[in-house]
Amino acid sequence: MDRLNLCYGCMEPIEENAETCRNCGYRVGAPHLPSYLEPGTMLNDRYIVGKLRSYNGESACYIAFDTITETKVTIKEYMPDSLCEREKNSPVIKVDPRYMPQYKTFLSEFVELNKTLSKMRTLNHVNAAIDMFGDNNTAYAVFALLEGQTLGEYLKQNSGELTWDEVKRLFPPIFTTLSLVHNAGLVHRGLSPENIFITDKGELKLIGFCIADARTANTELVPELYNGYAAPEQYSSNNWQGTWTDVYGISALLYRILTGVVPTDAASRKSSDNLIEPAKVNPNIPRNVSKVIMNGMCMSGEVRIQTITELVTQLFEQPEYGSVRLSSSSTQTISIPRQHMSAGSKKKKAPPSRHGVFIAVIAVILILGFLMIFMIIKLEDMSSGSRPNTTGISAISDYDGSYSETTSISLEPMTEPPLTAPVSTTANAMVYVMNDLTGRNYDVISKSDAYSNLIFTAEYEYNDTYPKGQIFEQSIAERETYPDGTEITVKVSLGPKYIVIPDFLGLSKKDYFAKLGELGIKYEEQEVETEDTLEGYVDDLSKEPGEKIDVEAGEILTVFVAKNPPKTETEPTETEPPVTEMPDIPTDPPVTTEETYMTNEPDITIQIYD
Repeated sequence: MDRLNLCYGCMEPIEENAETCRNCGYRVGAPHLPSYLEPGTMLNDRYIVGKLRSYNGESACYIAFDTITETKVTIKEYMPDSLCEREKNSPVIKVDPRYMPQYKTFLSEFVELNKTLSKMRTLNHVNAAIDMFGDNNTAYAVFALLEGQTLGEYLKQNSGELTWDEVKRLFPPIFTTLSLVHNAGLVHRGLSPENIFITDKGELKLIGFCIADARTANTELVPELYNGYAAPEQYSSNNWQGTWTDVYGISALLYRILTGVVPTDAASRKSSDNLIEPAKVNPNIPRNVSKVIMNGMCMSGEVRIQTITELVTQLFEQPEYGSVRLSSSSTQTISIPRQHMSAGSKKKKAPPSRHGVFIAVIAVILILGFLMIFMIIKLEDMSSGSRPNTTGISAISDYDGSYSETTSISLEPMTEPPLTAPVSTTANAMVYVMNDLTGRNYDVISKSDAYSNLIFTAEYEYNDTYPKGQIFEQSIAERETYPDGTEITVKVSLGPKYIVIPDFLGLSKKDYFAKLGELGIKYEEQEVETEDTLEGYVDDLSKEPGEKIDVEAGEILTVFVAKNPPKTETEPTETEPPVTEMPDIPTDPPVTTEETYMTNEPDITIQIYD
């Protein structure tokens, strides 16, 4: 097939002399980023490179066309742009001599990672490499082009969340695959809705593998950390990472899927851990599942659940009924039998006193009163078709599936977040009792169905006691009654007035500006010419990290960003540049006893020109 008749946006045939592709809208001759391959480039005398689809601190991904199999593929090019650049009007990569050792080290890791993935082609739920080769002073890995959508796109089209029953049906293959990936010596570090792919056939596939330094802050590579899903240890190169790092990622992913809310990112949780338990955001989540997810997102890697196998075991563990655990780490239980008195322990009854009879009569009247309220509410619900509200009477399910009615003296429901309970009704409206909203997350409360009978107005103020986003004052007092559709004004915290300036060491301006934005710190950028810091990275601040800045007063932090001076041109020599041959990459990473999913691949040799 003539490469000139292909659209570089979708790799479908395009009419000759056409200016725009009818299939994808790609404009023929559209400009491309000079740091990346020009569309139409031929690689390995086989692959026609198309449009750049994505890139990060480790590599760039392109859509491409395999001229031998005549199929569309994805090509990943090792291209750490903080260590190298592309020669002008050439596909060849030129490595900065200062970073040659790092470039070679990361290249070796890139090759080893994708060789290991290529051995997993028999796994249906991993998009494994199908070819690898060296060219242009770098390495390339080829993958089948997946047709479908990411989990993130799927969630947007399906009300933003899934039920636990849906997760139980869809995710076991991902859990199993991730466990096998760990057994092969790999850690993903980028588990998120963007790296779970749903094919047109409905299969889930794990994508987006990268080398460790590309998903870790404070390294020579620009880090790709997924906000809300990256584990705390990924924010520093001094921390140990392992299978527990992916446990955090998959737990955060489950949090997002089940609640519809992206969890608080680990960097923010370090200073103020106000992550709300999933079951408090969505009461339909089973309580044991909610607790396991929180354990999987523990900030301490040592305390956190360590393996995917352990996580899955706890997630699918049947909740205990009629028993209480001694501790979270103990498997011993203490049975709580129903209260009764055996025949051998009967005591002679004393004649009832007048005082006792009076108390008994009062108790009967109270019980009858609660029962009458319950019946009135039930009749109203049956007539209106609305969901019954929780009052002082609730139905408790026994382990054998039977139900019994019990009374409670509290008008508050038994689940969180608290539902406002109706206390009386009139011919036209229902009256509710207000709960205490202080300390609650405003975004969660205001969007919850439990508070749909209120109209919220938020006033934002700085507050040193309550973390950002929490309610600290409400216009309707606790236990005050109100009708449906009442407007309530709540004061929401903007966080403390003075915020500690975070460290910038090893961070690009993009990552540091994102961190300042999350903390609510205003900043301005100034370029400073220096050779001591990599261009585009933060070189200094107007105040020292660790000092406090007055955000309420609008104090602005000046961030000095490094700009390297122009490089002096050196005269080219007539001698050939030395060639450094990469050592062979080991092909036998540790695996489980189930080795049938691994296949053997020949070693490849990459030549790097200094």
